[in-house]
Amino acid sequence: MWKKIWEKIKNPSTIFLIIFYTIFAAVVTGMILLMVFVPVQSAYHYVLYALSAIGMAYCVYTVIHFLVPKIKSVIVRVLQRYKFTNSILEDGGFRTFVFTAVGFIINVGYTILQAVLGIISRSVWNLTIAAFYAVLIAMKSIVLYCGRKYRDNAEKQRKTYYACGWLFNLLVFGLSGIIVLINKANMSFEYAGTMIYVVAMFTFYKIISATIQIFKQRKQNSLIMQSIKNINLISALYSVLVLQVAMFQAFGDSPKHFSNGITGGVIAAVIFTISIIMIVKSIKIKKQNKEIINENQ
Repeated sequence: MWKKIWEKIKNPSTIFLIIFYTIFAAVVTGMILLMVFVPVQSAYHYVLYALSAIGMAYCVYTVIHFLVPKIKSVIVRVLQRYKFTNSILEDGGFRTFVFTAVGFIINVGYTILQAVLGIISRSVWNLTIAAFYAVLIAMKSIVLYCGRKYRDNAEKQRKTYYACGWLFNLLVFGLSGIIVLINKANMSFEYAGTMIYVVAMFTFYKIISATIQIFKQRKQNSLIMQSIKNINLISALYSVLVLQVAMFQAFGDSPKHFSNGITGGVIAAVIFTISIIMIVKSIKIKKQNKEIINENQ
């Protein structure tokens, strides 16, 4: 019985949707009337709030369930008309290259923006942000270059992975200096106008991008791709710290130094852990390769 009800909810029929939307409209109307004529909060208010929230959530689900596949189908048909966009759809390698290039351009653009802001406003903080991102971009470029140059050389890829682990270890010291910098009273700063929203958008982009890569490449055995994934993750974590500092500066209160210190410390610990894992894994792979070579001899 419950399975049938659940299936009916997951894949609603037209009659079911008509009944649902009628009830939902009645609930919303009742909530509005109750708020207007009975302003004092009561149990009825909370019941109608809960029902309205559940109804709204299911409305969103039905829209996604029915409209998104149709919208996706239309978009795919449009993209298939053009050679470039059709190549993105059909060729996995080309698609990866395009998205990597777009992401790289966004990162470089944001880094340049922070550097320009730092120079114009003489802000050590903005210059520090630009420098940290520049280091991550340089690391990513080197890893991509080595991955392409040593595509068929597993040992060179392992060495690249190993070197990347040590560089992450060095980043911990740089981040520790940044934490000290942002917690010094005389190093305060402010983002002009809507710049803080640019920082927020960039942060959400980094987090979403890093999360997608983690799930898409969780079974990826390539050490080069794992290095790229770790660089993107560290970049996203640093973006969270930058956004938090900016938000506290714009809207925060006295506890901001403590909160920034805690967040920065956690991120530094995560980077250090990732670096140790990469170094240990690289050494382990080297020992395994030596054992295989000795067995073959």
